[in-house]
Amino acid sequence: MPWWDVYFNELYLRIFNTILGPERTAQEVAGVLALLSLQPGARVLDLCCGQGRHAVPLAQAGYQVTGLDRSAYMLEQARRTAQAAGVEVQWVQGDMRWLPWQGQFDACINLFTAFGYFDAEAENLQVLRQVCQVLRPGGQFLLDLSNRDYYLLRLWPRAWRRHGRAVILEESDFDPLTCRFTMTCTWLEGGQAESLTHSVRYYTAPELSDMLQRVGLSPTAIYGDFDGSKFDLYSKRMIVVARKQGNR
Repeated sequence: MPWWDVYFNELYLRIFNTILGPERTAQEVAGVLALLSLQPGARVLDLCCGQGRHAVPLAQAGYQVTGLDRSAYMLEQARRTAQAAGVEVQWVQGDMRWLPWQGQFDACINLFTAFGYFDAEAENLQVLRQVCQVLRPGGQFLLDLSNRDYYLLRLWPRAWRRHGRAVILEESDFDPLTCRFTMTCTWLEGGQAESLTHSVRYYTAPELSDMLQRVGLSPTAIYGDFDGSKFDLYSKRMIVVARKQGNR
């Protein structure tokens, strides 16, 4: 079974909610809106929407939002969040390699390094091809990834941090032959240990630009963060914005 089919569960939320607070989410949503300059009421696809961390605030801002995710558990959390916020979001369980829409969206977003999951390069390229398919002509794609070079130059095989009575241990490895980062996160508390492992292909800016152009998406900008800052070796994030070409 692939790692992504077992990874996104209660433990995932417990670990990552320690770093994904409301302030960070608000900054990211504000950045998406500023970088894409979306028209009021635009149709937005949140690809790999997870627990609805971005989809719900976008719906609150008046956009028509669809969230797609593979994890039934995460989608249930998203539905509860949307209901509590009093907003309508279309939640769809599916696979980002096969999207059930054609030219329907003004924008597609893929955030928090939810790209590069698949071992086969052709499958990661297929995801971008599907993004192009679901966008209307002139529609925009915003892809938020970790900056490979930043993390590679600062790679610590082991790091830990405290959260209340718990200790979160992160064990990381980079394979230079496949350009994949593998991380195991372990929650240690009360003499018990619970772990999750993910493995993601990290791309450079030139690699991504080439892939996007191959599927009909023209890169228009690459930023170092959601504030629109310059992308360089010291940027933790790589925010790529692209536009659908012609009438594909």
